[in-house]
Amino acid sequence: MELFESRRKKILRNLLFLLPALLLILICILFIAGIGHASEQTVARERSALEQTLKSSAIRTYAMTGEYPEDLSQLLDDYHITYDRNRFLVEYIPNGSNLLPSISVITRKNSSGMKGGTVS
Repeated sequence: MELFESRRKKILRNLLFLLPALLLILICILFIAGIGHASEQTVARERSALEQTLKSSAIRTYAMTGEYPEDLSQLLDDYHITYDRNRFLVEYIPNGSNLLPSISVITRKNSSGMKGGTVS
């Protein structure tokens, strides 16, 4: 039995005590990063679905009436479309009664913390 522990063994023993805590911190970081990535993908899918819904509703209106909706509120009211106005900005630019309007959905920056391609 050794009476005095060498400096090397003392450091190694201390590292072994810290190893479980370091592994727990690493697992937590990976978990939080995974949740953030999934959240960004969900917002992107919501944006895409909203844009597709608005375009198909405008086309359906044209097929039924012979004209595209004059403004976004008419389209939203006719088809009972709702969306989170704090998360998305919808740009609806009519191009005349017989031309498909320009419809784009932009994700607001403050809603999900996303960077690139967003508006605050």
